[in-house]
Amino acid sequence: MTETILRTALAWLGLVVLIRLSGRRTLGEMSPVDFIVLLIMGDMIQQSLLGEDFSMTSAFVVVVTLLLLTVTYAWAKSRWPRLTRAVEGVPTVLVRNGVPDEAQMRAARVGMDEVMEAARKNGLLDLGEVRFAVLETGGEISIIPAAKG
Repeated sequence: MTETILRTALAWLGLVVLIRLSGRRTLGEMSPVDFIVLLIMGDMIQQSLLGEDFSMTSAFVVVVTLLLLTVTYAWAKSRWPRLTRAVEGVPTVLVRNGVPDEAQMRAARVGMDEVMEAARKNGLLDLGEVRFAVLETGGEISIIPAAKG
């Protein structure tokens, strides 16, 4: 039982690190390929968590351990804000006053087409109408329009 709990905790931590390294866009918009990778990853993790023990008890221990890790992580985030920044990152400004920050966009693996799609969803047709385009920690792009005047 202890081995199952430790395997689950290590798998959880490893997946948190891997998802963080893969970038925020992975979380924000899931393509069919991303979905397939997640399904396969889930199956591989399940096999490694349970090892040769496919009993309902072991499955229950895995689920309870994952839930406890999630609750503990939420509690830790509220207690130590730096943990949130380290694990989930911080918002990234992609466009400032209509000027794209190409270095930030390249680092975040975000194309101009994605920024313009987010702008159009906000009723803006020209990059000059965008005061800020911000890649949020959840992967979505927020658009703050320039003041009209």
